[in-house]
Amino acid sequence: MPGALTLAPRTGAAVSGRLPVAVPIHRAGFLAALLSGGDTRLAVDPLSGNNKYSCPPVPAPDLVSFASCTASPVSQCGFEAAAQCYDTVGGAASWQRRSARLEECQRGIQEALLRHYGAAGLAEAILRPSGTDALLAAALLVAAERPDIPLTAIIPAAAETGTGVPLAAACRQFDGPAAGTLLAGCPATVLEIPLRSDDGVPLGEDAVNSAFAAAARSVRGRAVICLTHGSKTGLVAPTSVPAHADVIVDACQARIGPDAVAAYLRRGWPVVLTASKFFGGPAFAAALLLPRARVAAFRDWRMAPGGGTGTLGTVLRWTAALGAIEAFGRADGMADALLACGAAVSRGLGSIPSLEQVGGLRRGGQGWDGLPSIFTFGVRDPADRKRLLTMAGLQPLHRRLVRDGVLLGQPVSLGRFGGLRLAIGARNLLDGSWVCGLDRAFGALAEAAATPVRCPRT
Repeated sequence: MPGALTLAPRTGAAVSGRLPVAVPIHRAGFLAALLSGGDTRLAVDPLSGNNKYSCPPVPAPDLVSFASCTASPVSQCGFEAAAQCYDTVGGAASWQRRSARLEECQRGIQEALLRHYGAAGLAEAILRPSGTDALLAAALLVAAERPDIPLTAIIPAAAETGTGVPLAAACRQFDGPAAGTLLAGCPATVLEIPLRSDDGVPLGEDAVNSAFAAAARSVRGRAVICLTHGSKTGLVAPTSVPAHADVIVDACQARIGPDAVAAYLRRGWPVVLTASKFFGGPAFAAALLLPRARVAAFRDWRMAPGGGTGTLGTVLRWTAALGAIEAFGRADGMADALLACGAAVSRGLGSIPSLEQVGGLRRGGQGWDGLPSIFTFGVRDPADRKRLLTMAGLQPLHRRLVRDGVLLGQPVSLGRFGGLRLAIGARNLLDGSWVCGLDRAFGALAEAAATPVRCPRT
């Protein structure tokens, strides 16, 4: 198991300037801890009261959230569970006892995560602050197993994964002033494979698989394929990999069932997951599920500077997400609920002439994870209806929706234009909030999309 976690200070914050909400002074330490141990994306803007993902650091029951492909505000019950964990840890009489309690909380999270995915006998769970950080940990592990051989990571285009993913997959620091610094002991590079054409249409599975295979054949040294099981827009790629390539599974969206996770682990492939996307936990809660056969190499690697340590903030954010994860694992009828929700989303998008739905997941299946849960759409420029807004042009519209109390997935690039994303998460399905939430979301969308916005032209 990873070593003892690093205790975050009881005061200080990832908050920029001041606490963005009125918090009793005895709870300010908890809020600061909840926001600690991440990177610059967790900082809260003192003017808006939100982080980079447009989420406040406290529950926001009046906000309609269909943003689980980006980030969601913490739920009330999750916030209270995290506060209880903070009190349990902080109430210990000594630093040593606090450290022991925190490690006990971490073990409970790891056990619950492995239990949910049916992976208790297959893997160990290593908690990390973010999905990108967990991917970096996996890449460093793979590099450390054969440090004498150069490594080339082959990944889907960053537009479908994340801006920091190319750096993390190439074993490089991805955030802050040291971004780009190589952390592995061997040379590491990255190749990106497009998943969509310039007009936003997903490329066929055969074409994508062939592109990954050709890239792997071109590599001198070691080819490591990042199999993305759920991109920003819900795509899965590649669906088959060359036999000689190593694989890291990026399932950070967590739109994946236990059977698929277990199948990947049985092949010896590390799997990266988060609690902060589909399951709606607060941003920055991730884990690396490491096949048991590869644990020894990780234990050697984690002793290096920047190795496998966690923080109090990571544990608190995972604690806030566990309730939804466990409830979803027990729930029946989630596939039927998602099917009904998806049909309502498609009807709503089709009812607004200025919106154009963009293709996404094409897989079928009996389980909920075989159904689309991210719905991507373009928005026609109110000043020129023949043209879809670019990613930059969607930013002011997205900000307006946030001001109107509607949170969607942040704009993404789809080639010549950009897309917004309406994402259904576990919390939407468990509490049925999507029924009334969609009416409000589509009302706000219809009004905002009809308003001219100033945006750059291509």
